Amino acid sequence: MLVPQTNNKIPDSEFPEIQDAFKTHPELLDLCGKLKRVLPQEGLTNRVFRLDAEKGAFFLRLPRQETAGIVDREAEAANLSLAAELGLALLPLFCKPCAGVLVTGAVDVVGDVPPDLPQKLGASLGRLHASGAQFEGQLDPDAVYRAQRDELGSVPDFRAEMAPLDEALQDLSRTMRLKTEDVQLVPSHGDLSPGNCLSTAERLWLIDWEYSGMSDPAWDIAYAVQEHGFSQDEESRFLKAYCGTDAADLLPDIKRLELMKARCDAVSALWALEQVAKGRDPEIFLSFALARRDRALETIGRAN
Repeated sequence: MLVPQTNNKIPDSEFPEIQDAFKTHPELLDLCGKLKRVLPQEGLTNRVFRLDAEKGAFFLRLPRQETAGIVDREAEAANLSLAAELGLALLPLFCKPCAGVLVTGAVDVVGDVPPDLPQKLGASLGRLHASGAQFEGQLDPDAVYRAQRDELGSVPDFRAEMAPLDEALQDLSRTMRLKTEDVQLVPSHGDLSPGNCLSTAERLWLIDWEYSGMSDPAWDIAYAVQEHGFSQDEESRFLKAYCGTDAADLLPDIKRLELMKARCDAVSALWALEQVAKGRDPEIFLSFALARRDRALETIGRAN
């Protein structure tokens, strides 16, 4: 447990990034009051902390330096506010898009994944997609994939590892383009991984709206299924809950959903290769990338 300094109200120097944030943004002290405890949270693209403070409990999000310029923070802030109005996201209490600093109220997350998570996530996603909210920005799965592929194009070993999947996806893009041109774009979260779905005793909260935008509803649906590793039964319950909302007409057909799963896995594989390129443990991230690549190829093979 972190014991704050007694001679001032700035966070303990054990977390200099928090100390810097409080000095740069004095409003944080007015919002939170004196800190009692700081608990680092899991986060891949940001540094996230739970602040137990004089005026309550808060989540503080600080961006990592390596992600600067990658995320459209203005769009994220606008979309987060809309999602909070829908009751899907935690209400932003302090938001500085130019600095990437965000504070929301904290929630107590249950330790184990609740058995009804698929239903809760399906219902929440259906509410989002059918809300009619106009998110800023657009998430194009093909464009995301191409950007990642081109970024790693200078690494011959990675290019060779991904070549079979890249060829399959290019064929897929050509054959599916006409089928997807008329797809209705909907407000989408963009990154429904387990870490961005907080289950409390009462409900489910969706956090981290960095990659949100208007998108093909199949992206969120497929990404949720793949990233959570839903079993066939869990996927069935997830889709049934989604169709129990006003978003039922947005559900893609089985083939298009399966092919979008392949796109999701391809994006995840390239993300893992990016981590290897940045010097992170290849035993973890390279094996993850190859597993996602192989699963994507299997999915395409079944769908064709």
